[in-house]
Parts: sequence; structure tokens; C-alpha cells
Amino acid sequence: MNNKVIYLMLGIIIFLAVDFISINFGLWIGTGPCETGIVTSAISILCSTIVICTCIIVDEIRKFNK
Repeated sequence: MNNKVIYLMLGIIIFLAVDFISINFGLWIGTGPCETGIVTSAISILCSTIVICTCIIVDEIRKFNK
């Protein structure tokens, strides 16, 4: 598989996992999903972006060191 496809799939999985955990945490503390939806989506997007960028940087460093 192409590395870009792997990074995209990894980003989608992390986005969904963090979004699911964040909404359930909101329900657990009693705020409900309506009030935390925007915040959890922003957190999920940031986490996915950080992981994808880190993977790309590590991949480029590996290519440079060979």
C-alpha cells in the first residue's frame, strides 16, 4: 500500500476513536453530547493532524538517512 493511503486510514481511525471517546466522556461527566460536539470535533481533528504529520516527518527522516 502507498504510505499516503496508510496515513489517511490512520487519521480516520484516530479521528473516529478520539471523537467517540470524547463524546462518551462528556456523557459520563453529565454535560451531554450537544454541548461538547464542537470541542470534541476540534480535538479529534487536531489529534489526527498531529499523528499524520508525525508519520510523514518520520517517513521523510527515514528516507533521508538511507
